[in-house]
Amino acid sequence: MIDESKSQEDTLRPFDISPSHPIWTQMERGVQIILGFSLVTGMHFLGESWGQPNVPYEYLFPALGSVGLAFIYSMLLTPIAGYIGMLLRAFTSLPGYRINQIRAVLFNIALLGLVVVFFTEASTFIAALADAAG
Repeated sequence: MIDESKSQEDTLRPFDISPSHPIWTQMERGVQIILGFSLVTGMHFLGESWGQPNVPYEYLFPALGSVGLAFIYSMLLTPIAGYIGMLLRAFTSLPGYRINQIRAVLFNIALLGLVVVFFTEASTFIAALADAAG
């Protein structure tokens, strides 16, 4: 049984830590690095292959646009999670550890969503490159 009378500083259970915990900060930075690197790589490819006859730009531009939006969303994730916590503290009577649980779960779902966007669009990009190569 978990003793909920302890303060948050006394215990660091997995879902009681806030989105600013070092583990999740590292996860968020990792997602940002992956998205940013793929965005730069895609732009570099477009610059190198511009005007080539068999490059399917109609697939590459939407994929790069989706990765770019996911990168922007990854930058906004921590402030949005903070605002959700502030709103929950202001308008609900939930205890602090329960609000941190809600924020943590929403934060991780959003991070996983960004990773899914990355892999979906990366596979679209790779398939378009494979078609272009013949």
